[in-house]
Amino acid sequence: MDIKKFYHNNKFSILLSIGLTIILIFIFGSVFFPSIFYDQFIWKYFWGPILSDAEGYTQYYNGIKSEEKFTLVSELIYGLLIITILFGLYKLFKRWNISVNWHFCLSIMPYILAGSITRVLEDSEFFIKPSVYLFITPIIYFQILLLFLIFLIIGYFIQNKLKISYLNVNSVLFISGIFYLLPFIYYTIQWLLGYQWIDSSPIRYDVFLLVVLLVGSIIFFVYLFSRYIKKYEIFKIYSKPLNLAMLGGHMVDGITSYISIYDPLNMGLPSYYEKHPASDLIMNIWPPLFPIIKFILIILVIYVFDVVYKEEFEGYPRLINLLKIGIFILGFAPGFRDLLRVLMGV
Repeated sequence: MDIKKFYHNNKFSILLSIGLTIILIFIFGSVFFPSIFYDQFIWKYFWGPILSDAEGYTQYYNGIKSEEKFTLVSELIYGLLIITILFGLYKLFKRWNISVNWHFCLSIMPYILAGSITRVLEDSEFFIKPSVYLFITPIIYFQILLLFLIFLIIGYFIQNKLKISYLNVNSVLFISGIFYLLPFIYYTIQWLLGYQWIDSSPIRYDVFLLVVLLVGSIIFFVYLFSRYIKKYEIFKIYSKPLNLAMLGGHMVDGITSYISIYDPLNMGLPSYYEKHPASDLIMNIWPPLFPIIKFILIILVIYVFDVVYKEEFEGYPRLINLLKIGIFILGFAPGFRDLLRVLMGV
């Protein structure tokens, strides 16, 4: 039997079987060996941190401690899950012939903003139990992914079946996202206007403007450099909107984390801490190193995608742009959440 041919012809069934097998192993293990599968793994690395976030303090179960933060194990599992989701979306977009580009990125911005804003509202104790669990990482992002998929299907149906000229996938996603986002924006504005439901630190417009100014300046100078150093055409890749978005998203994350945790300008900020172990390790070496490394990494990622493997990736623009949007979200979503927390004094 030709194994490669068999895999190619039954790829979906094989991958589905592997996924279901893993799920069944954990269900079986949690029932018959709970101390290993549930206590030491599911509780410790996944459900425990969610409960700790909801309660606002460290939780214990059968003597096992679980804090309100990520670990190397949870980040690895979530990373693999993100890769799986991106691959599934790529296959879906390819099958439905949905373009993935800068316009698509703009159409899903309301969903990205909603994820960050609802996380901050959860931090401000806006939501009550049991609904609060829907707005804790990573559950909030699965919730938004589900909404995105629902309206993606609706948009595809309107565009390809009903053939309404002024509605397509992008416009349906954007409009639905705006309607989902608006109530959360309303309550955020209420908070900023002084109608606050809990005691908090002062509102910090100064920090918000500082981060926006720094990130805006970095993007502006990168754009100028890429457009006006005409001697090297290669630098023009750094003026592309999606590439600038990736860089800007991670600069929001890097600079906000550095300023909010270490308060280098002595602005009197409340005590924040880093939940991600890799980021925490870097900042413990030298705090400014975190945004610097993020800047260098995104510059290198853009160079690899658009220069080093340009010819190899020419036949996969949908996949590359989807990866770029994923990288943008991984930086901007937590970065904007942290920035909004500082702004609101939560």
